[in-house]
Amino acid sequence: MLVKLIEVSKNNSVGVDQNYIMSEIFVNPENIVNIREDAQVSTLFREGKLPWDDLSQNTVFSTITMNAGGFSSTLTVAGSPAQIQEKCFSVRKQLLKG
Repeated sequence: MLVKLIEVSKNNSVGVDQNYIMSEIFVNPENIVNIREDAQVSTLFREGKLPWDDLSQNTVFSTITMNAGGFSSTLTVAGSPAQIQEKCFSVRKQLLKG
């Protein structure tokens, strides 16, 4: 099952004023190795250096390390480690056929 998260990444386009962009990303929770708070991006957000007016000032950002078949990659996403863990690993209730 894939889980939708909001990824924060640097915008490397030439001639673009904004240094960061946000986009939806779908991840497979089975490939998550670890989740930790990204204090640097959280600080940039609180200082108003990120262009996202529609997010709460209490938003925390996390870095997720993903296993990709012998390689690892990191993603910065909106949400605290606890919020990401709950979204990715919550117990799913299933209805029984009756």
